[in-house]
Amino acid sequence: MAVPILAILLAGCDGEGRTAAPATTSGVPVTDQQTAQTTFDPCTSLTPQFLSERQWDALPPSPKQNTASGITWKGCRYVAKAGYGFTIETTNGTLDQVRQKFPAAADISVAGRKALRYEARPDVPGGCTVNVEMTSGSLYVLVDDPTGKHPRKLPPCDNATEIAQSVAPLLPAGS
Repeated sequence: MAVPILAILLAGCDGEGRTAAPATTSGVPVTDQQTAQTTFDPCTSLTPQFLSERQWDALPPSPKQNTASGITWKGCRYVAKAGYGFTIETTNGTLDQVRQKFPAAADISVAGRKALRYEARPDVPGGCTVNVEMTSGSLYVLVDDPTGKHPRKLPPCDNATEIAQSVAPLLPAGS
């Protein structure tokens, strides 16, 4: 006898302009667009040692998952010992989709992969995002440093690029 599963859908905003993900369960097989999220999990791939070596371990990683307009992000939020925050997630959002939404995004290279760097909210100081190309989406790196707490006083976009350069080599080959 099948037991009905009740899913309570909670909608909200995660503070980054995206809709919070509903709580769901599914027996649906993983699609190609979800592959980027299953081949690399920032929450487990960024080991305590990796985080400690970079002084990105002021607090334990905080898991996040968000969905908006068919795009899903999954990863963790981190707080550096210097006091700034950043988020690293995988997403099924492609660089083409990012470019459509943020036409002023700058083309950069991160660990030999195509990437885009942009300020999603130029009116809010301290934020910058880098999306690094993956086979079925991208790696999303967001820096939130509105009070300039980076120890070397890196601007947020330089900080986001540096974080992406450190994390991208951890991506599995072919991802």
